[in-house]
Amino acid sequence: MTAVANSQPPHRRSGSEMRRRKTGAVLVRLLPEERAAVEEKAHEVGLSLASFFRACGLGTPGPRARRSPPINAEALGRATAALNKVGSNLNQMAHVLNAGGAGLTTQECLAALAETRAAAAAIRDIVRRRDRT
Repeated sequence: MTAVANSQPPHRRSGSEMRRRKTGAVLVRLLPEERAAVEEKAHEVGLSLASFFRACGLGTPGPRARRSPPINAEALGRATAALNKVGSNLNQMAHVLNAGGAGLTTQECLAALAETRAAAAAIRDIVRRRDRT
C-alpha cells in the first residue's frame, strides 16, 4: 500500500501576534544588578521589559505595548494612610450610631464622608484614574 502525497502545502494559520512573537524569542543574560537597572528604566518610561527592549532595539515598543503611568509610591502611601484613618473614624462612628447615636451630629457624619471622598479622590489622582460618576 502506498501513501498518496499531498500536493497542497499545509495550511498555515496566521495566529495571534502573541503566538507569532513566541517563535522569535531572544535570551539575554544579565547580572542581577543589570536586570534591576533595566527593569528600573523600563518602569520609568512605563513599559514592560519586552516592550522596553523592543523600543531600544527597533525604535518602537510594538503595536500593542501599553504605557503605564509611573506611580508616586510615597504619595500613594500617604493617601492610603489618610484613607485608613478616615475608615477607622467611620468605623467608630458606626459603632456609636448602632449603640443609639448619642453625641454624634449630622455635621460630623457629613465631614467624615467628605474626608473619605477626598482621600479616595487623592488615590484615584495618584493612579491617574478619573472618578467614574
